[in-house]
Amino acid sequence: MDFEAFLKDVLTPALDHPEELRIEVSGEGRRRDVLIHAAPSDRGRIIGKSGRMISSLRTLCRAAGDKAGIQVELELFDEDERAPREA
Repeated sequence: MDFEAFLKDVLTPALDHPEELRIEVSGEGRRRDVLIHAAPSDRGRIIGKSGRMISSLRTLCRAAGDKAGIQVELELFDEDERAPREA
């Protein structure tokens, strides 16, 4: 599955600055790490109320990964902390 295309299709309409959206997929074998980079003002939209949006995105990516036989971890990158953000 093309996680980058999927996440761009889902997230772009919801963002104020879609041009700053960047999806980074890394990993090999049966594991993929997906990192979402977005404008600071759009991070709240990606996280959603009580973390529902990011949780839903994680669920969808994990389900697609399960179907393809790979383990997928999705995180939102927080440039201020220089580490993936846990929601």
